Amino acid sequence: MGDAVSRAGLNRVRVEWVAAAFGLLTGVTMVYVPYEFGTSIFRHIYPYIRLMGTSFMVGSAAMLVALLYPAWPMWIGGVGRALFMGTLTLYWWKATVLGGVVTGVIVYPVMGAFLLVESLPRWRTQGLFTGFLLTTSVAFGAFILVDPSWLGPGFYPVYRPVARPLGVLFLVGGALLGVGWWRSNTRLERGAVGMLTLLFGQLAFVAGYRGTWTGMQLYFVMTLGGALMLFLRRRPETSSVGWRLFRGVALVSVLPILAVGALASVFAQRAIERELRDKARQTVATEVARLEQTVTMARFLLLSQARDPVLLAMLRARDEEALQSRLRLLEFQPGPFDAAWVLDGEGRPLRAPSLPSDDAGSNFAFRDYFQRGRTPGEAYLSRPFRGVNQLPMVAFSTPVVLGEGQLDVLVGGMVLPRMGREQTPASRDYRVEIFDRREGELLRATSQDSVLSRAPVMSILDGAALTPTEGITEAVDASGRRLLIAHAQVPGTPWTVSVTAPLRQAFAAVTRLSLIVVLIALAAGAVALLLSRWVGRDVAQRLTALRDGFAALGTLRLDQPVPARGDDELAQLTEGFNEMAARIERTQKELREAIDSRDQFMSMASHELRTPLTPLKATIELLLRQCRTGQELSPERLRGTLERLRRQVDRLTRLIGDMLDVSRLQAGRFSLRRAPMDLSALSREVVDRIAHARGEPTAPISLELPDTPLVGVWDEQRLDQVLTNLVENAVRYSRPDKPIHVRVRLLDGGVLMQVEDQGIGVPAENLPHLFEPFYRAQNASAHHAGGLGLGLAICREIVERHGGRIHAESQGPGQGTRFSVFLPGQDVTDRVAGT
Repeated sequence: MGDAVSRAGLNRVRVEWVAAAFGLLTGVTMVYVPYEFGTSIFRHIYPYIRLMGTSFMVGSAAMLVALLYPAWPMWIGGVGRALFMGTLTLYWWKATVLGGVVTGVIVYPVMGAFLLVESLPRWRTQGLFTGFLLTTSVAFGAFILVDPSWLGPGFYPVYRPVARPLGVLFLVGGALLGVGWWRSNTRLERGAVGMLTLLFGQLAFVAGYRGTWTGMQLYFVMTLGGALMLFLRRRPETSSVGWRLFRGVALVSVLPILAVGALASVFAQRAIERELRDKARQTVATEVARLEQTVTMARFLLLSQARDPVLLAMLRARDEEALQSRLRLLEFQPGPFDAAWVLDGEGRPLRAPSLPSDDAGSNFAFRDYFQRGRTPGEAYLSRPFRGVNQLPMVAFSTPVVLGEGQLDVLVGGMVLPRMGREQTPASRDYRVEIFDRREGELLRATSQDSVLSRAPVMSILDGAALTPTEGITEAVDASGRRLLIAHAQVPGTPWTVSVTAPLRQAFAAVTRLSLIVVLIALAAGAVALLLSRWVGRDVAQRLTALRDGFAALGTLRLDQPVPARGDDELAQLTEGFNEMAARIERTQKELREAIDSRDQFMSMASHELRTPLTPLKATIELLLRQCRTGQELSPERLRGTLERLRRQVDRLTRLIGDMLDVSRLQAGRFSLRRAPMDLSALSREVVDRIAHARGEPTAPISLELPDTPLVGVWDEQRLDQVLTNLVENAVRYSRPDKPIHVRVRLLDGGVLMQVEDQGIGVPAENLPHLFEPFYRAQNASAHHAGGLGLGLAICREIVERHGGRIHAESQGPGQGTRFSVFLPGQDVTDRVAGT
């Protein structure tokens, strides 16, 4: 039995559960933190990563709803699987096939195939996660053994030393799982599942360490699926109240929070993107304005000096001392120039102290600032070059016309490291680059990149993207980082300013906020699920108790009430059930007593009816036999025979009358016919009739009456029945030598009748039940006195319908009994007074 339960647990886990969990986790990550997909394999899916995440979330949510509510329309699960499969196919092609991740190339098609198989009618009630685990592990092991590098860039650097042993472990685990599954060996199968669960668990850990979020989520849910296979002993009862509450809370508590959080996260990301783009544009504009101002100042200063008559006179006279002083003014800080010199028409520098000594006498005719700086009225900005002491610099040059076809070239040099030392507020938050578009040479950068090398932004964006005067675009660098790049050309120069902002860094705040939202959603969901589980268990236990209580309604044991805990609706329902069960118990008890009374009545009735019928039949047969033989009876003997027949007929009449009265009582057709009557006269008549009606010796009956008549409005026939029954009972249960006393006297507000005997008495425990139908005291049955136990019940009904009361008193067996009847009648006294 245990093996069967364990194997059932192994076959309960569905691939659809794992796929839905993977899709939900991946969708949440893509929507909440898209900038965390920072490896190169994701560059192909990044432009539409939010759309993919939304599709993953919606498809997985629909799949979960279909799994939790199997009675809902099937198209919900079909739409969910279609969305999930479509997104998974796109992700598989863009991120794994094009990214060269062989493990992903294997696992996603296998997952999709098993997911489609499980959707077929034959497999809807059985999980195929075991087959998925087997196929994936064997394929992993085979591919890793063939070429360990197929683990992909996210795993191979970590597993390179142990890649082949890892492949062997995957193959061994898959082989053991296959053998256990084929031979139905539960122990072997569980061991293989445990081994593969550990292997996929450490893959999830490594994927998270390497920042491969989808890999981490995939192997995490596979690990979770393996754990469920090991510990899920039986499938949840989907029809129970606890499960219904659990799945309802799971949908209401988790999915809406994730959906609202995702929507808020997308809006926040959009707002940050707009702010980031505006800030990047503003930063570029600031840098461009600063550079444009510097260039304009340098050109203005250089052109004004080239037109200065004093400088022209110095150059014509070749007054080196005066020229030295003048050039030193150009180099004075905070001017734009770090050096200034003059070249003659052949490109040779004039001897000036502003030039370093090791460059004296050199020819600069090959410099582009000499070749292109001889256009009158213009100041040419040179390409960057390495000057004195290998310092990178640029130069502004303009001609100085001396006349008669002679000109010199005035040059102002600007050292590039000086530009790099001018930190701006933007350079603290972004990477700012200034480069020359002619050769792509870097002029300045906020990082420690070497100037005059190729600008880093040129390796990220092609020349076409940088051709416009200004622009902003998103790009991915070689490491897979997502970047926002804004660029603009400095007017009047071949320079371009670019500002690069890493999106991951820029979105760190919203990423943390999104993580907090996800954690809150998961925590809230976990707490809600735990509470629902606790509440569901409590409700289920209480409903189970109620169910057991309802089941007990069909039995004879209702003496154990269902415990009612708390003061909620279930407690009220339980209390109501207990009250109902108590009423049913009382009703059943009354029914059992009624059945017992009926059986007893039938037994007594048959006995009582047979008792007079037997002598009647015997006497009639005797008379018939005597008639046939012609035998004549004497008048005394005939009179005695007829007297016996009359007594038996009277007994039959009395029995039938009692049964008819009880039937009228139960049917509600018992009524009184009230009329003025004398109770004293009725008492004398009853006592006299009973005293002279019996042929055998009976106990003497004494009658005590008031001196005046007792006239009241009563039913004379019914009171005759009451008094007759009480006196006959006294005669029946008394010895012939024990007198019977009948007393009738007037009381305030009515009349009291008492019948007292010294007969067999009544046990104390029988007194409360004397007036119940079909009830007879224990010693009455032993006394062998006839009767059905109806007379006293009829007496009580008659007395109570007159508004009176009747009760019996006895000191115990052998101590006699006294019956007291009180009849209300306020007008009795008046009538007596009137007489």
